[in-house]
Amino acid sequence: MDQFKRSIQDAFRKPVGAAALSFLFPGLGQAAAGDRNRGAIVAIPMLAALGAFLLIAIFDRSSILGLAVDQGWLTSLLILDLVAFIYHVWAIVDSYRVASNAGAKKRRGTRQTTSMAAVVGVVVLLSGTVFLHAGVAKVDSDWQHALYCLTAKVPCWVTDSNQTDDPNATDNSDSGNGIADLVDTSSPGAVGSDGTPKPIPTYDLGSLPSLSTTIDSQNWNADGELNVLLMGLGVQKGNNATQLGPDTIMVMHVGMNSGQAELISVGRNNYCMPLPTSEIAAHYSTSVNGCPAGTWGHGTWDLPNEILAHCSKWPIPEYASTCGQAGDQNRYLRAYKGTELTIGYLLGLHIDGSMWINPRGLSTLIDALGGVNITVTTKLVDGPCGYAGSANNKLGALSQFSGIGRPYCPDTSHTGYFVPTGLDGVQKMKDLAAGSGGGLTMIPVPGHPYDVGFIMRTGTYHMNGEWALAYARTRIYTNDASRSLRQQELLRYIKKDLDPCHFASVGNVLPLLGALQAIPQGFNTNMDLTNGDNLQAWAAMAKKVLGPNVQELVLTQTGGKGATGQGAVKASGIWWPAWDPNSINKARQLVRNNFVKPSAGTGGSGSSSC
Repeated sequence: MDQFKRSIQDAFRKPVGAAALSFLFPGLGQAAAGDRNRGAIVAIPMLAALGAFLLIAIFDRSSILGLAVDQGWLTSLLILDLVAFIYHVWAIVDSYRVASNAGAKKRRGTRQTTSMAAVVGVVVLLSGTVFLHAGVAKVDSDWQHALYCLTAKVPCWVTDSNQTDDPNATDNSDSGNGIADLVDTSSPGAVGSDGTPKPIPTYDLGSLPSLSTTIDSQNWNADGELNVLLMGLGVQKGNNATQLGPDTIMVMHVGMNSGQAELISVGRNNYCMPLPTSEIAAHYSTSVNGCPAGTWGHGTWDLPNEILAHCSKWPIPEYASTCGQAGDQNRYLRAYKGTELTIGYLLGLHIDGSMWINPRGLSTLIDALGGVNITVTTKLVDGPCGYAGSANNKLGALSQFSGIGRPYCPDTSHTGYFVPTGLDGVQKMKDLAAGSGGGLTMIPVPGHPYDVGFIMRTGTYHMNGEWALAYARTRIYTNDASRSLRQQELLRYIKKDLDPCHFASVGNVLPLLGALQAIPQGFNTNMDLTNGDNLQAWAAMAKKVLGPNVQELVLTQTGGKGATGQGAVKASGIWWPAWDPNSINKARQLVRNNFVKPSAGTGGSGSSSC
């Protein structure tokens, strides 16, 4: 044993061995080579850094969370990593030199001959040092990019900052074919009917507030409530990621202290959306598609794109100075704020901020969380379809697609469910279906690589991001209200098994940032999510928003507790639900009545802090 110990000691006294020790911890190599004083001096910077970290971890660990989401600190960390790299390399080289000199002295001052093996050993150690510090720099840069993309003025998924489409031509179908999804056939004036639409009353434009009274600084919780607009973006015209047309419009309405909350869904297919201020309404003074002056005479799905394309019609003070400038950096923030004002005015709420996520971003997020358990209560199907004899009806036969459950679907040009995550997503859907025991079926569509047919049979499944998206987004055999309910269910399923404090704790913030590296492809917000104190406060609030505290409300024309009694207008030969003063008042009443304080003993999960 003593002989083995001496052999190890002799190996580390040699130049390459000493260099290896200083690779592991600067200063060890110098000490092993016989110069302990020099080794102690070389080790001081590393010991000081470790001591500081331990003190913070013991006495102020919450500050680590704040630093981990602070852009300035991450930039400083990048500089420190560069300094540490230089220090680390110097320590390795110095230990090699000290050990070489010590060996030469033992041989009566003769100079040691450097062997090829020693050269290779030092090169390997220096290469490892480069890879180690480069890896730290890569993680740091990725985190900085993720944090930047969360709140960037122009979303990181936008590659052509000046690209805009005619807002009236935005595709609002899953298949990218420009065909609008139809309203529920129970709506006034069913699809294909020749009936006359219900007259939409004229608005009292004089009652609209002024921008000066509705615009304020971002002051969350100023009124004791937090209202966040959640926008799930659809697959846009030509898969154009610069567009903001939503598949999903929800508002999370939360009492900050009580934990009472409601999740409100607003249909994307609604026409005649009331405009929020007199200044904005003045730019829409002509009746369009039967909608009165002062309203948006097209589908709600295209309102964000309208704001994005026409800043002069939306004179929002805080973003007005950049209107018309080349590459206007505020155009997305203006679109966010304009949409918030409009949805808030419709519901009678002050919207504090919004979060926008596209399908690729949501799929990535669900996969980062390890998937989600979803219970399918009614069989869902999608696939090539159309009236008997249509080309896509025949394509469905070629795809061997069965189990539709209806003689036709309302969109004769529908070639299947468009998978927004591309060929990788198609393969993931196929792989999960193969292991589902027949509960999930995916059928490729000949000639359409990004379109699939699928069947979700009743049952509970652990779904990946692609299948979860399909569950929430499919619409071809359902209606807007049904899809809104499934979208609310998806949020509930995602939240069900998550402890909000998991994402605001020191031990988990770094993995959270790691997961966020992929999300900038599809997530953006005008709310401050990069402040450590805010994350703690949000997580504490989220702990209360559980179970019986959360009410769900889907605003629809008829049926259910969210029925607003809306009329309808006819545009492009299709009947659409339309807002009018009476249905707006009904919607606001439903929102207020649905926001009921929880009874005693139902205030969340106990402790309100993390």
